Amino acid sequence: MNRTFTRGVLLSFLLLGTLLAQGQDVAAGEKLFNANCKSCHAVDKKVIGPALQGWKDRVPGDGWIYKWVRNSTEVIKSGDAYANQIYKEYNGTLMTAFPQLSDGDIDNIMAWVDNYTPPTPPPGPATAATQPQGSIPTGPLYTGLVVLIGVLALMSFALIFLIVVVIHAVRAKESGTSFSMPQVAGSFRKAATSKFTLTTVTLLLVAGGLNYTVKTARGVGLHQGYTPAQPVAFSHKIHAGQYGISCNYCHTGVEKSKSATIPGANICMNCHNYIEEGPNYGKVEIGKVRAAYEANRRIEWVRIHNLPDLVYFNHAQHVKVGGVECQECHGPVETMEVVYQFSDLSMGWCITCHREKQVDVTKNDYYLKVHNEYVGKETAVTVSDLGGLECAKCHY
Repeated sequence: MNRTFTRGVLLSFLLLGTLLAQGQDVAAGEKLFNANCKSCHAVDKKVIGPALQGWKDRVPGDGWIYKWVRNSTEVIKSGDAYANQIYKEYNGTLMTAFPQLSDGDIDNIMAWVDNYTPPTPPPGPATAATQPQGSIPTGPLYTGLVVLIGVLALMSFALIFLIVVVIHAVRAKESGTSFSMPQVAGSFRKAATSKFTLTTVTLLLVAGGLNYTVKTARGVGLHQGYTPAQPVAFSHKIHAGQYGISCNYCHTGVEKSKSATIPGANICMNCHNYIEEGPNYGKVEIGKVRAAYEANRRIEWVRIHNLPDLVYFNHAQHVKVGGVECQECHGPVETMEVVYQFSDLSMGWCITCHREKQVDVTKNDYYLKVHNEYVGKETAVTVSDLGGLECAKCHY
């Protein structure tokens, strides 16, 4: 009895350990896939390379997949039939070699592919989150507010007039005199031009004027919703959304420098050497990129997100160290056919983020000292706790 029970417990722990190890392998595989494979492959659809789903049914055995991933050129040169079939099918496109990936790394990637489930789309209309959220009340809301104030002012004057009429009617009845509208008009004029009324109206006008002036002044230099015309019609919805190309693949400086950098034509041609026609514009827009590449000429992209010269902002500090996702500042770029400035990028917007954004001090050696100071404390660590509201952090 005891021996059977002990054996069952050991088998249970062994099974649990196996499942946990598998989960860790799948999680590691996802990270490796995103870092090395995502720009050219998807699990369930063809991108630049073939869809990886069902790979076991297509590739030969005997460790073929390890040789192919590490150096596909050598496998093709060896005369391997399947390797040459893929090479011809994709018009002589050579797969990037990944000699740094171990057998375990490749196993993890393929385990993640085998366990892949498509992400569930968010509920509700997809366009709702793409609309810029303005900090200055404009449009129908602001117009409606002005109209409401005007209606309330007219109702106030009508109420005052009604009160004057009632007072004169009561007095006329009590004194036995006739009711006179000229007397009502005179009393109303006197009430409307009294010091109290004039002072109240003046204060309301001054308050309204100051409110409008402050809001307008705070909006100077803010360009939320800015959507300039670009020299090449480029769809982030197709590249980042449909094909899932990582932002880091094109904006190469986002994790290692102050600027995210705007991609040059050579980065575009990594894919468009082989993809010559797009779904929206055919060969026209890709032809512009190719012409710039062949002429060794820069594409004059128009910058959308601009900060004043007195502001210091470092992409690597936020993205690499802080773990901030691109969408937190730039909005759902993967849904934008034409990119626009999603956030207002105002000082108040940044300060609000620094006050509310919690920092995970356990996942980065940069925050090791901070982690040791805050360990055991229940208070969440925010950017402001780390000095994120000090003027010199953002201003030269």
